[in-house]
Amino acid sequence: MRHRPGTFSIAVRDPASKAFGAAVTTATVAVGATCPYVSANAAVLTQAFTRTEHGRDAVARADRGERVGEACAALLDADERAEYRQVHGVGRDGAFTHTGAECVEWAGSRVGEAYTVAGNMLAGPDVLDAVAEAYENADGDLPARLLAALEAGEAAGGDERGELSAALLVHAPEPRFYHNLRVDLSETPIADLGDLLAEARLAHEKLVGESDDLLGEYPEDLLDFGVKY
Repeated sequence: MRHRPGTFSIAVRDPASKAFGAAVTTATVAVGATCPYVSANAAVLTQAFTRTEHGRDAVARADRGERVGEACAALLDADERAEYRQVHGVGRDGAFTHTGAECVEWAGSRVGEAYTVAGNMLAGPDVLDAVAEAYENADGDLPARLLAALEAGEAAGGDERGELSAALLVHAPEPRFYHNLRVDLSETPIADLGDLLAEARLAHEKLVGESDDLLGEYPEDLLDFGVKY
């Protein structure tokens, strides 16, 4: 059944690159518009019956120096529908997971070394185990490892209805435009997200050469676009 709540996702702190990242997929459209949030100090996802304020406000509070667990807990404590929510994430000072009692089965979470994984309406707990294991064993930069985690979750059964959208989001000291990618509607959103990541990397590599050809000499900081969050 399409267009119902349900997802699996991962939130990550990557000490090596000093980056935070999130990746998510679900069986309805435009998951990147509502679920993942990252900043210089946290990565948080809100899902099941999503409330965007929980993700947005949690990372903002982390940026103000609050522990991510305390921030998420305070937001849920003030939410009379908290038992329908699933919220998880990581900060500089630890991790947090919440799966409300009214989340649709199978629902649950995992906490690893500087990452959290959570999902609801899944084929079973093996999905989250696969996501976690793939992330831990993946090579490459943070976007590549986040994509590998989604691919593994899908291979393990994923959302029991199949996926329709996927997204990855990274906040890093040196932002790249492939740090914010979304596939909003597809029968194969994770595969399409992989194609999009590969194409965005290629575009980034070509950017300098094309600018050289067009402009000759120019200030190098013109190419520091940043990333929209």
